[in-house]
Amino acid sequence: MGTERNEHGATQDGSTERGATQDGAAQGSIRLPGASQSFLGIVIPVEGEYARKVSQTRATTGDPFAYIPPHITLMSGVPLTDPAEAIAHVRNVVSGFSSFPIRFAGTDTFYPVSPVTYLRVVEGERELTELHERLHAGPLDSKPAFPFVPHLTLAQEIAPERLAEVRREWEDVSFNMAAHSVTVHVGDGAGAWTQIEELVFNG
Repeated sequence: MGTERNEHGATQDGSTERGATQDGAAQGSIRLPGASQSFLGIVIPVEGEYARKVSQTRATTGDPFAYIPPHITLMSGVPLTDPAEAIAHVRNVVSGFSSFPIRFAGTDTFYPVSPVTYLRVVEGERELTELHERLHAGPLDSKPAFPFVPHLTLAQEIAPERLAEVRREWEDVSFNMAAHSVTVHVGDGAGAWTQIEELVFNG
């Protein structure tokens, strides 16, 4: 699902990238990994031609997380103390949103805090921020380690000079997408993440 090592528990933007799988559960069921502590991650999938190009860029640069499908992270690494209550909260939040446009343009980096280069979100930031804030409330009330910066990772965990090259290569790229849904993932604390649901926006 999303981005950086720093996104797996303590991240620049939060993400559920490591070991993600696509075995979603039925709407009414909650299947958690077998570990003493589970963590929640929520992302918006990014698909299409540019998503494929992002994946190719990550693979060719030697990014160790290139196998993670492109996405925008909304939440990552939040402990699950009451899974049923948490998932009910996520469903309720998502049901209050309609599909909305997102536009990516220009690049930036979290380096040196985190070795990540990314595409900036220039349209849709308000909706993404509102989603992020509403999700981090109620039973999932938590304060992320870093301010929320909606973005699409282009490369991470590679040498600084390669991060700079990727940033230059993508600087003039821009594209649009529509956000229709979020995917919900549960992590086992050991780096494995399992998709348990896809929730579609209300309209």
